Amino acid sequence: MNREKPVRTVAVLVRLLPEERNLLKANAGMHGMTMSDYIRQTCLGIRLRRTPEEKRRLRELARIGVNLNQLARWANTYKRAAEAVEVVTALASLERRINELTMSSLAGEEEA
Repeated sequence: MNREKPVRTVAVLVRLLPEERNLLKANAGMHGMTMSDYIRQTCLGIRLRRTPEEKRRLRELARIGVNLNQLARWANTYKRAAEAVEVVTALASLERRINELTMSSLAGEEEA
């Protein structure tokens, strides 16, 4: 079964200031896209591809979530007070790491 990819034949002309074009080009580059793809996807409401930094943060958050789930499972299985201190310490460490990721994410958005 041979599916033919649709060919785009219609062009739309948009006038921009040089600064606006530079901003579009930079934003498209951050998403690893051409300007045409970036404009098409943002205007049509299609979810943009994630940047490598976003992917890294999502993997890190997923790992943190797995650790948190393991700690919760352990806490529900072994409810001893002496070991609860270790759990609280680990949770505090996870919370610090999540805050670091959040702060670096916000700093990255301000730079863009």
